[in-house]
Amino acid sequence: MAHYHLDLDPSLTLRDPSSPMGRRILQEGLDLMNELGLEAFTFKKLAERIGCTEVTVYHYFANKQRLLQYYFQLYWLWLGILGQQSGKAAKNPLDRLHGTIRVLSGLWPGEVLATQLEPSALRKLVINEGSKSFMHKNVDSDNELKLFKPYKDLCAQVASELKACSPRLKSPRSFATTLVEMAHSLEFAMLHLPALTELSEKKDRKQLAGFLTDMTDRYLGVS
Repeated sequence: MAHYHLDLDPSLTLRDPSSPMGRRILQEGLDLMNELGLEAFTFKKLAERIGCTEVTVYHYFANKQRLLQYYFQLYWLWLGILGQQSGKAAKNPLDRLHGTIRVLSGLWPGEVLATQLEPSALRKLVINEGSKSFMHKNVDSDNELKLFKPYKDLCAQVASELKACSPRLKSPRSFATTLVEMAHSLEFAMLHLPALTELSEKKDRKQLAGFLTDMTDRYLGVS
């Protein structure tokens, strides 16, 4: 199994989290944030769970927003690499794009490439809390720090695949962003807001990928 240690933007952390304590903070923080949600999550609760002082956690992260953004970056970096790896076996641009949609929808190979934290736990957090990493009043200053670059790079990668299928597309970036967002927001809806989507009947990621693939093929004019 391939293993990737992904290097994230150093401005997210105050101290390198690759130390034993840093790794514990990241792992337990991910589990606890998934369990409680961002609003109820605090560094005090995380410190109690780990058995360290609250100050120790603050030595690594300035606040919980930066910790969430760390998970946000790690997920999108990992997903982008998985998409690139999955596309290597594609016979043509459309097959590659369809494979990318499956990856975006959470349909990953059994021997999925590994990274610092469990990808399925990262996906769960991004689906439930990820929008809070950028939907806040400091988004412009965070954007200037390039904290959303992995997310933008993934959208650009999808846009490039769309253009490869149909070079004359007028809005590939807009549609790429729509695909990335819907692959996560629709999963949230099918799990928590069933009246918003028929996908809630089966709660099946294969059905989600099928819906997005059909929508994409219609957009490209190949259905």
